[in-house]
Amino acid sequence: MQLPYATWPEEDRKRWGVVNMSGADPFDDCGPAAHLAEPTRRALQGSYARFLGFLSIKRSGLLARPPGERIDRKVITNYVAWRRRSCGDSAIAIDLHHFRLAIGFICPDSDWAWLLAITKRIAAQASHKPPRHHLVTSERLYKLGMELMDRAVASADACESISKAHAFEYRDGLIIALLAAIPLRRRTLAALRIGKHLVKSGMIWSLDIPAEDTKTRRALEYPISAELSGRIDLYLAKFRCRIPGASAHAGLWAAERGRPMDDGTIYDTVRRRTRKAFGFPINLHRFRHAAATLCQAPIRST
Repeated sequence: MQLPYATWPEEDRKRWGVVNMSGADPFDDCGPAAHLAEPTRRALQGSYARFLGFLSIKRSGLLARPPGERIDRKVITNYVAWRRRSCGDSAIAIDLHHFRLAIGFICPDSDWAWLLAITKRIAAQASHKPPRHHLVTSERLYKLGMELMDRAVASADACESISKAHAFEYRDGLIIALLAAIPLRRRTLAALRIGKHLVKSGMIWSLDIPAEDTKTRRALEYPISAELSGRIDLYLAKFRCRIPGASAHAGLWAAERGRPMDDGTIYDTVRRRTRKAFGFPINLHRFRHAAATLCQAPIRST
């Protein structure tokens, strides 16, 4: 449904490039969106590309006009009706929010307050799904992680060898237990590297996350409990090495083909494991909404 960036009208590509322009030197001129995290910029670009995709299908003549002259209430009404064929109003409200931010950067001299009002009305009228994730506490998520790791150990002991499947189960359990104790953002979780972000002092591991690997651009330190530190020791000593290619990199969450898991793979993995355990999936973001009785407060570096 998105119009590929390479096929955007030339003016749109030019303006979007200027909006996101960033310099290596903080004193260089930067675009108004240069401060945004990369996932946020991708979300804004995706929503804008989706709107251009709609125009290319339904109102292709508008693509010849300047960006700000294509958009009015009638066009947005038609766009919302088109989107409703494939998604609900909650998703449309989020998409419109991202689109409004994108067009605000591209056409900063126009007043888009009317689009904000429409977005809020759609969001208010949307039928919300029951918050089933609220039924799952941090304790239960932590317990699930422990159960997966214990099951992997017991199964490996019964087989008298550690298979790739055992390694994946233990790894996934450790991810879930760590997230229940320390609910990291998905990008930060995927970026963890042994010896750089995951460091050990005595018998205890801790996370030392530099500012460039956090959304808020603030360095964080998290101590890891003795129980989880012991689980990390076992993962590094016996299970991680059973994942093909794990020795080729320092990524904490090893995947096949000699590379670390990316944030999308971690997201899908956690959803699959929690769906099987609870009957519905828990997104990475939802770990932060669970009752945070186990969550450890970060030590913010100054």
